[in-house]
Order: sequence, then structure tokens, then C-alpha cells
Amino acid sequence: MSVLGREIIEIDESLSLEQLQFEDAERLFKLTDKDRERLSEFLPWPKHTKTADDSREFIKLMLQKRKDKQEYGYGIKYNGEVAGHISLMHLDDDKRPEIGYWIASEYSGKGITTQSTKALSDFALRELHIPEVIIRAVPENMASNKVAEKAGYTLDGQEVGEDGKTLNVWSIAL
Repeated sequence: MSVLGREIIEIDESLSLEQLQFEDAERLFKLTDKDRERLSEFLPWPKHTKTADDSREFIKLMLQKRKDKQEYGYGIKYNGEVAGHISLMHLDDDKRPEIGYWIASEYSGKGITTQSTKALSDFALRELHIPEVIIRAVPENMASNKVAEKAGYTLDGQEVGEDGKTLNVWSIAL
């Protein structure tokens, strides 16, 4: 669905997934900066996000990747505010299509990430006709693994990531 040029997946009256726009960069950066230590524990990109301009560049990249049908990135919007980000990645390479996500600590534990993951998974499987989607998470990231489980994914096993870390691999298919 496209509304005023923004790609939106409506989940309920308080939660939606929306393609971020440049005006969202400041909010996205503030959330990243506030939770930098927590996010950096499991994700590589927070250390490279040093200013709102870095968040603007990320949004620019997401807009281009969407245009090229390489990736569908969405801001997780809760009550109209950016609360995190979720992406459907690896749509044009030899890797398995994958969902990655993060949520600001102030929104954690409310089921927002699980609902967002379910909605994006449904979009991938039913609308894009992708046969299978995975989620990869380090075993120590209990919250991320719990999201995968609650979103209906099945733990397939483990693999070693590009950075040498062991990752749980979860999958879902129609």
C-alpha cells in the first residue's frame, strides 16, 4: 500500500511499518544514540552511526534499495513515533531472504517487535511470494530469539556468521 509516497504496512491502530523519510533521521539517530551500548552488543552498525546525517544516509540507502527491490526497510512506528527498524533483506543476492530488526529499549517488552516481524513475514510470504524467510540471531540475544519463536519461526540450527560468531537460524515458510 502506498500513501503519499510512503510504503506502509498497517498492523493495528497504534502500530505500523513505514518506509522512513528524511524527516525521520533525527528521531532515528536519537534512539540509536540513547541505546548505542545495548544495540552494539549484538549489531555492528551502531558504532558507525555517529550523527543524524549518518541516519539520513541510511534512509537514503533504504529508499534506493526499495526502489531497486533489493530490500524492504521499515521504521517501526508506535503511536506515530519511530520506535525501531525492521528490514526484509537479501532479495537480490545468493543469500536466503532474511528479516532483521531492532527496537528502542523504551518500547521493548511490549510485543511490538513480534507483531512487526509477523506482519513483515506475512508480506514477504503472501505478497512477495518468497517461499521462505529466515531470522539469524546470536544465541545470547535472548530477546531476538524470543521474537523469532513468538512470530512462528522454527529453529533450524546454527551457522557461523561472516564475523565468526555463532548464529541461531530460524525459518518460516508458507
